[in-house]
Amino acid sequence: MASLKEDPILGIDGITIKEAFEIGKPVIDKLREDRLALETEGTVIKGESVIDKVREEGSGGQGERDMVPPTSNSINRSGSRPQLDLSKAAIEGNFEERDPTILLPNQSDDISHLALDIGGSLIKLVYFSRHQDRPTNDKRKKTVKERLGISNGNRRSYPILGGRLHFVKFETSKINECLDFISSKQLHRGGVDSHSWHSDTSSNGNAVIKATGGGAYKYADLFKERLGVSLDKEDEMDCLVAGANFLLKAIRHEAFTHMEGQKEFVQIDQNDLFPYLLVNIGSGVSMIKVDGDGKFERVSGTNVGGGTYWGLGRLLTKCKSFDELLELSQKGDNSTIDMLVGDIYGGVDYNKIGLSASTIASSFGKTISEKKELTGYRPEDISLSLLRMISYNIGQISYLNALRFGLKRIFFGGFFIRGHAYTMDAISFAVHFWSKGEAQAMFLRHEGYLGALGAFMSYEKHGLDDLMVHQLVERFPMGAPYTGGKIHGPPLGDLNEKASAISWMEKFVQKGTEITAPVPMASSGTTGLGGFEVPSSKGGTLRADASALNVGVLHLEPTLEVFPQLADPKMYEPNTIDLANHSELEYWFTVLSDHLPDLVDKAVASEGRTDDSKRRGDAFARAFSAHLARLMEEPAAYGKLGLANLLELREECLREFQFVDAYRSIKQRENEASLAVLPDLLVELDSMTEETRLLTLIEGVLAANIFDWGSRACVELYHKGTIIEIYRMSRNKMQRPWRVDDFDAFKERMLGSGDKKPCPHKRALLFVDNSGADVILGMLPLARELLRHGTEVVLVANSLPALNDVTAMELPDIVAEAAKHCDILRRAAEAGGLLVDAMINTSDVSKDNSSSVPLMVVENGCGSPCIDLRQVSSELAAAAKDADLIVLEGMGRALHTNFNARFKCEALKLAMVKNQRLAEKLIKGNIYDCVCRYEPAS
Repeated sequence: MASLKEDPILGIDGITIKEAFEIGKPVIDKLREDRLALETEGTVIKGESVIDKVREEGSGGQGERDMVPPTSNSINRSGSRPQLDLSKAAIEGNFEERDPTILLPNQSDDISHLALDIGGSLIKLVYFSRHQDRPTNDKRKKTVKERLGISNGNRRSYPILGGRLHFVKFETSKINECLDFISSKQLHRGGVDSHSWHSDTSSNGNAVIKATGGGAYKYADLFKERLGVSLDKEDEMDCLVAGANFLLKAIRHEAFTHMEGQKEFVQIDQNDLFPYLLVNIGSGVSMIKVDGDGKFERVSGTNVGGGTYWGLGRLLTKCKSFDELLELSQKGDNSTIDMLVGDIYGGVDYNKIGLSASTIASSFGKTISEKKELTGYRPEDISLSLLRMISYNIGQISYLNALRFGLKRIFFGGFFIRGHAYTMDAISFAVHFWSKGEAQAMFLRHEGYLGALGAFMSYEKHGLDDLMVHQLVERFPMGAPYTGGKIHGPPLGDLNEKASAISWMEKFVQKGTEITAPVPMASSGTTGLGGFEVPSSKGGTLRADASALNVGVLHLEPTLEVFPQLADPKMYEPNTIDLANHSELEYWFTVLSDHLPDLVDKAVASEGRTDDSKRRGDAFARAFSAHLARLMEEPAAYGKLGLANLLELREECLREFQFVDAYRSIKQRENEASLAVLPDLLVELDSMTEETRLLTLIEGVLAANIFDWGSRACVELYHKGTIIEIYRMSRNKMQRPWRVDDFDAFKERMLGSGDKKPCPHKRALLFVDNSGADVILGMLPLARELLRHGTEVVLVANSLPALNDVTAMELPDIVAEAAKHCDILRRAAEAGGLLVDAMINTSDVSKDNSSSVPLMVVENGCGSPCIDLRQVSSELAAAAKDADLIVLEGMGRALHTNFNARFKCEALKLAMVKNQRLAEKLIKGNIYDCVCRYEPAS
C-alpha cells in the first residue's frame, strides 16, 4: 500500500485531492488507532509522554529535569500547549532559489503548522512539515555521549523530530485557491503527518491560525466559514521585523548585494546588525528603522510600490499577473517611452552637471510629444519603463531616510522584488548613486515572507539570541519539485505508486532543462535616472534570478555546530578550488558530466537494476545535468560556488531520487576483501621497529587512499586488477620524498628525538574517507598505533553515504570484525562502546578494560565527500574540544576542502592526488603524488 509522505503530492496532473486522501486514509487511520491505544493503556498523561512523567517523579521527584542545566532559550513546556523550537534553524537549498524551506531539527512538540501574511496583492504562507531523523545506532550514541559529556540540554529524552518550513504564495484575488490548498493538506489541523491529528481534532471548532496583514481582518469570516478556524491577528510591523531579524541572525547567506548583475552574499555580524533600515515593498512601501529585537519605528513610506507597478501595468499592458508583467519587462526597451537627456540635448551629454545622454530626464516623458495611442507602444517597453521608474524612486527615498538616521545598511524585502535581477540592480544603483557609495542596498532571499515568518514565530514569544550562524547548514534545494508555483510534492519515492507520477517526474525534469536557456533581456546602457547610468551586466544581458527548477527549502539540521578547533572561524573558507574562473568551472563540470554514466550505473545496480531504479536513474541524470547546465550559464545562481558545493549538489540530487547509497554493494565487497588480509598486515607491522612501523603506517594510509570511486583515474584502475593488486602497486610507488613531505616533523613529534622524549597525544580525531582498503588497511592500523601510545582515538565518518565513503553507521561493524584479530582494537573498541552488539567471544576479555583508552566513532554531520567545518555534528564538536591531533585523510577532506585550514591543535593532512588538474593547481605536481602535511598548533 502506498503511503503519504510528509508533503503529499496534491493538485498534480492525474492526482486529485480526493485520490490523495484515499491513498493516505490507511495511514491516518493507523495514527488514530495508535493514539487511542496509547491513551487506553494510560501511557499518555495530560498530553505528556511517559518519559516526561518519569522524569518529573523519578529520583525523589527531581529526576533528569533538575540535572540538566538550563539554556538561554529554555522554554517551560506545558502539557496543553505545543511549543515551537526554532533553535538551529537552517536553509536547505542553494543561496539563490526563491522561497527556500527552513528545517526545524529540534522540534519535538506538535505545533500549529501554518501562519499567513494576507496582503493586498498576495497571500504568503509558511507551513511546517515533519522531518524524521535518520536511523541511529542508539547504543553507540549513548556510549559516545557518556564518554564525551554530551547532554540533551533542554530537549526531551526521546528522539527529536525535526521538520521543514515551506513557503507558498497565492494572489489575494484567488483566496479560494489558497483555502483549498490549506484544506487539502489539512494545514489548519496540523497537517496529515501530525501525531495529534485524530478524530477529536477534526471536529474542533476552536482551531486558531496566526495571521498578519490587512487580509487577516478582511477575510477572518471567510476562514471561519470555509475552514472552521479563527485567525489570531498579529501586528504587521512586529511580524516584519521579527522575521527579518530571525533570518539575518540565524541564516547564513540570507542577505546579498546585487550590482551590475553580480550577486555577492554578505555575512552579517550579529554584534553589528543594528541599527538598519528595513524597506518592505509590498503593494505600498514601509520603511522601518530597526534598533534591536522588538525595537523598531516606522519612519516613512510611500504609496508608490508593487501595487502601483502591477496596477498601472495591468491597465497599460493587459497582463493578467504580476509575474507576467515582470517577465514582459525583460524584453523591453524603455528608450522608446522615457525622455532621455540626449533627447533634449540633441543626443549629447549634459557634462556641466554630470548627466550623460542616456540618463532618464523624465519617465514616460517621450509619449508627450508623440502622437501615438496606447496600442502604438510595445507592452514590453511600457513594462520596463514602469519598473525602472518605481524601482529608482523607492531606492532614492530609502536612501534619504537612511541618511536621516545615519544608517549605512538598507535591507529590501517584499514581493515586489521577486528575486528579479533588474529590479535589484535599479534599486542598488539608486542607493549607490545618491549616497556616493556610502550606503549599501541589500536583499533577502526570503524577501516576500518576512511577515508570514514573523507570524509563524509568534506562536511562542521567545528571543533568538542563542541562534548562531555556525549552527546552521545550507543545502541545495533538491526536495519538493516546484514548477510555475503550481506543483508541490515530496521527494520522489516509488515511481510505481501511481502511474501518473512518471509523467509528473518527467514534466519536472523537462521543465528543469528548459530553464537553462538564456532569458532574453533588454539591451544595457539605454537609460538611467537622476544623474547615473542604467545598470548594466557583464555580457550585455540580465536575467531574472527566479528558477522554476526546484523550490528552495530551509532546513534546520539537528545539532550542527562550528568545529571548536578552527583557529579563526570567521576567516575559515573550506573550499580550496574557487570556480569563479570560467575555464576552471568548465573543466570540473566536464569531469562531473563524464563521471555521470558510471555513477548512474552504480546507483541502478545498488537496487538490483529494477525498472523503477532505471527510471529514477535516468531522471537523476537529467536533473543533475540540468543543474550543471544552469550553473555553467549562471555560476552565482546557487551562491558562492566551490568544488565542494558541486559534489554536495550531486549527492543531494542522488538522495532526492531515492538513491540512498549508490555504492552499497561495492563497499561491502571491498570491506570483505580488505578485512581478509588485515590480520596479515597487523602481524607484519608488529614485527617492525617503532620508527619503521610509523613510516609504513603513513605509507599505508597514502597507498590505500587510491581506492576512490569518485576519481575517473581510479575507476580506470579498477578495470585493470583486483583491489589487492591495486593496493600492492600503490604501496610500491611510495617512494620519498613525497610532493608534500612533512613526515620527519611528524615522526619527531610522535617518537621524540635525542634527549627529547615523546609526549603522547591525549585525543586524536581521524577523519576517514573511503570504505574498503582506505579505512581498513590504512586508517585503522594508524588508529591502532595511536591507541598503542595511549591516545584516545575518535574515528570521524560521514552521517550519510557519499560515493564509496564509509559512514558512521558502517564503522562499528567494521571495527568489530577487525577487533576479532587484535587485542588492542578489541579493548579500545569495548571501552568506546563499539562492541556492544558485536558477535565476538568476550569470555577472555580482561577485567581492566575500563582503564583502556577508548576507540570511538562519531558522525560528522554531513553527507558529502567534502566537509565544511562550520557545520559539524554536536558529537564531533564535543569530541574536538579535548583533541590535540587532527588527521584529515582523503582528497575531499584534506585537498578539495581544508587544505589551507588552520587549527588550534596539531593537524596531519594525508591524501593521494587523483586528479591532474588539482595536482597542478594545488601542489604543482602530478596525478598520484602524495601529500603528507604536518602542521603544529596555531
